[in-house]
Amino acid sequence: MMLSVSVAQRRLCCGRMRKAVYRHLCCEVQHRCAPAPSAHDEQEDTRRPSSRKIGTERTAQMTSKSARVLAALRAPHFLASGVFGSFVNRASNPECPRILYLSALPLAQAMNNHNIKVINFSNQDAVTYPIVKLIGTIEYESSVSCQNQSDKNVYLTLNNKSDILITTNVVDGYFKFIVELQNGKNQISVRYCCETIGITLEYFSIKTEHAVIPLYVICEGHDGYFQAPPWENNNIESACKRITLCSKLLQCVTAEKLYEHNLGRKTFNLETDCQVFRSELDYLEARNMNQVELWETIGREIMKSDIGSENKKYLAFLSCTVYWGENYTEAMKTHEDLLQITQGYVALGGGGLALFGTACLYTWPESFEEIVLRFEDTTIVDRTQFLDDSCYRGTVGACFSTTLGSVLHELCHTFDLGHTEDGIMARGFDNIYKVFTRSHSGGQENVSKSLRDKIEFKEEFESDSLLERLQTENKKKEFTVIRKFEEIDDTFLTRSCAVLLCYHRWFNQTTPRQCSVLSFDNTNNLIKSTSGIRVVEIRSQDVELVVQSWTFEGRVLKFSFQIPQDVFISLCNGNYIIFVEDTIGCILKEEFRV
Repeated sequence: MMLSVSVAQRRLCCGRMRKAVYRHLCCEVQHRCAPAPSAHDEQEDTRRPSSRKIGTERTAQMTSKSARVLAALRAPHFLASGVFGSFVNRASNPECPRILYLSALPLAQAMNNHNIKVINFSNQDAVTYPIVKLIGTIEYESSVSCQNQSDKNVYLTLNNKSDILITTNVVDGYFKFIVELQNGKNQISVRYCCETIGITLEYFSIKTEHAVIPLYVICEGHDGYFQAPPWENNNIESACKRITLCSKLLQCVTAEKLYEHNLGRKTFNLETDCQVFRSELDYLEARNMNQVELWETIGREIMKSDIGSENKKYLAFLSCTVYWGENYTEAMKTHEDLLQITQGYVALGGGGLALFGTACLYTWPESFEEIVLRFEDTTIVDRTQFLDDSCYRGTVGACFSTTLGSVLHELCHTFDLGHTEDGIMARGFDNIYKVFTRSHSGGQENVSKSLRDKIEFKEEFESDSLLERLQTENKKKEFTVIRKFEEIDDTFLTRSCAVLLCYHRWFNQTTPRQCSVLSFDNTNNLIKSTSGIRVVEIRSQDVELVVQSWTFEGRVLKFSFQIPQDVFISLCNGNYIIFVEDTIGCILKEEFRV
């Protein structure tokens, strides 16, 4: 149910009926809000009924036509605006607490020309992750003048707590909030100008067999302090706070991207807040390893430890990453040039581990209140001191956006997603700030396309279990251009990626114990599943780029699918991978050659 007052509903209060109600209510408010009588007046008028009684009598004496209109104005969709703290705050007007709250509320809303709507949530919706994005619209009725021209901000209050007040502006009729929910029901009040609406959202955490565990990896001999400016807190506790908070942001992004595909708000579960993982690898040795070597070494240690499990994915950050800014020269123009003077750099995900360096962890927020401010931080990164990992945008806010987006990209590889031509699984992750902000934040749009193209990359990875991959991994990570950057909001998942996540075992609360048989007959191009096919993709073998895809989302299960012959004819000669996922999250990957 959308708690808003539609333009059509307000137009019901027109003509003589509307005027009659206005005259009555204005008279009633004027009388009831009059100054209190003096003691002498009270003695003289002891026989006169109280102002409250007069108001009651006048209400009873209204014409039946006006009474019906007033009843309509007092219907639930009007009074709901005052439920969560309201249109008129009693505390701010103690002289007439009851009258304005009950009588003037319908009047002011009937005269108001704004219609607030929350468009991505409905009242009483429930989520399983704590940070949500609230999107809404402000609609205007030009026939009625605005009652408050000075303040054009939108205000949000959570659970009637005056200290939890969030403000944002309206851009092209839209507003956006990030809200941190508490366990249980959360009452949210949104106010713009003279109108307020309320909505209740419920958050409950869940425990699942398959979960993601955030880790802060401290190598032997390292103190755990990540590289940061002197004004930033960079101790172990701060690192864990930043990682935990941003892991929750990624839960929100993933849920919203599935919601955009009408697949519900499914997301991965965080088993715990960020934990410290002590590695036996010497930090000086770690700094001299390449990305694959770091990934393999840290991955093996995790799997051999007490927290190692095939039912977990690990989102890990290496504390000892260091950028040697004193070696920077103006001749260094590309991202690869900067990586040459960075040790312990890694951004690699697949199987059961996504591992990252911490050279830009200082750009991440430590507290919820900092999130938008960090995205909008236009401070220029001093390359003589710190790594600029901003996709050539050069600001602290852009570094936060690119590095957070890359974490999501690599984490999705652990969920078996391949690369796509566009979106998050291409280079769209650089613009993850757009998910949380409405404006072009931090000068992040002022980027040369030719420069951005240079950091497009390709990855070769296996999505087998982490243990199996660690035993067989012999492939290297390369960088190349695979697409052109487009100046659009490309923070999206393609349809096959979204459906794949929807049925993935790490995105479902309960995992069936039953087994499924998946097979691919290369001779007849025929795929079979005993549980029903949900996603079929053909990926290039070298970079696992999705070149063809099919999704089957109906209630009637599809137990077999024959890939059309013309698809194979259209493919260039080479090696490809057939990827299949079924209803219970079982996955088949087989190579074939065209």
